[in-house]
Amino acid sequence: MTEVINQKMAPAERIALIHECNNFIAQLPRPRSRSISSRIELPIDKDELNTAIMGTGIAGFDASVSRRSKRIVKNTYMYADLVALLKYPAASQKEQRYNEFMRLMKLAGWFAFSEPYNRYQSTSMKLTMDNVALGILHAAVGVAVSKGATALKVLSSVADSTMEALKNEPEALKLFERNAKKAEGGNFCMSAAMEGADSDITMTIAAVQYFAKVQPTKVLFVEWSTSSVEVYNGAATMHMDEEDYLMVEPLLLKALAENRQKALSYEFKSAQTA
Repeated sequence: MTEVINQKMAPAERIALIHECNNFIAQLPRPRSRSISSRIELPIDKDELNTAIMGTGIAGFDASVSRRSKRIVKNTYMYADLVALLKYPAASQKEQRYNEFMRLMKLAGWFAFSEPYNRYQSTSMKLTMDNVALGILHAAVGVAVSKGATALKVLSSVADSTMEALKNEPEALKLFERNAKKAEGGNFCMSAAMEGADSDITMTIAAVQYFAKVQPTKVLFVEWSTSSVEVYNGAATMHMDEEDYLMVEPLLLKALAENRQKALSYEFKSAQTA
């Protein structure tokens, strides 16, 4: 993996850039309210469970991750995902969208090592998006984690159990599918996070964008023909600097509160293995 440019940024500059993003999304037209019958009723996310849907993301947390750290992960991811999608909504802007997501994660306090955004190369005639995401994430963990074999095993196990749990959680899967699918295809991320003895957060992310000739009814857990879909991906391993996050936390929370319909979070439970 190659290191994303992570120069230490002055607090005033960091805050000004987040203000700029917030002003941008505040000026966009508000969507019409949907009828109550079309809404997905979600339980309150109390950061108590170890798996969540957050926007277009599937997130898994090791048992080591505190409620506060889960909230940091969710807030930063949902904010970066929301702004990147609103700034670069077109299918042709896939690479700009990924780069903007990474820039915003850095502004929110993450120090990142990232793979370039690339066309995904399949070795078979069939694929499933869940296996694509897991494969990208496992590769990212193997290359970038510097905390030894234990961390590698933890993050890999979290990813596997998270995807398995999603199969058996209909409401979470329904929300994910609604968020991920677009007219021409779709995009989503998968992440796994752990917390160290010094309360440091490490997260690995696999980003997937696909373009389909025919959009099936589901994104995950169905077989795709490689001749009918183009898949692109990026990956990153990140470490949180909470002091940097605290500078911008109120601004992130304000933006998320004003865009609740676009930044929904749903937590559920997976049976993680050691």
